[in-house]
Amino acid sequence: MHDENEGRAARTALAEAERVRGRAVRSGRWFSGYLAALGVGAIAWITLLEAVWPDGAARTYTAAGGALAFLLASLWAERRRVFPAGASRRFMISAIVWFTLYLLVIGPMVRWKMETSLPGWIAAATVMALPFFAAAARTARRS
Repeated sequence: MHDENEGRAARTALAEAERVRGRAVRSGRWFSGYLAALGVGAIAWITLLEAVWPDGAARTYTAAGGALAFLLASLWAERRRVFPAGASRRFMISAIVWFTLYLLVIGPMVRWKMETSLPGWIAAATVMALPFFAAAARTARRS
């Protein structure tokens, strides 16, 4: 009788643990959409900054507006209670790769060869944002 009660309690505890795990995974699914939105925002921001308003006060306002939008998105994300495993690492790697590509690799090359070409900057910004999309896909696959 005692073993039967222990077995029932163990099965109940295991079922409860599985339910909590599933709830935590579902609660963290927002992060892949967040990373994809950051990628889309990065494409728009770089395109506006480099091709639409490449100089003058409009460039400054665009830079400040984009920085503010990313800051607000980050504050929104910080208010979430559940983050998937490895979320901070995926975000940091994506952001570092994106910023490095923009400052040191693709950005200078496109600026030199295509100057303010809208199609050139859209293509370059899309390539630079790929780390965000890759991290989003990986996060979505894991949840």
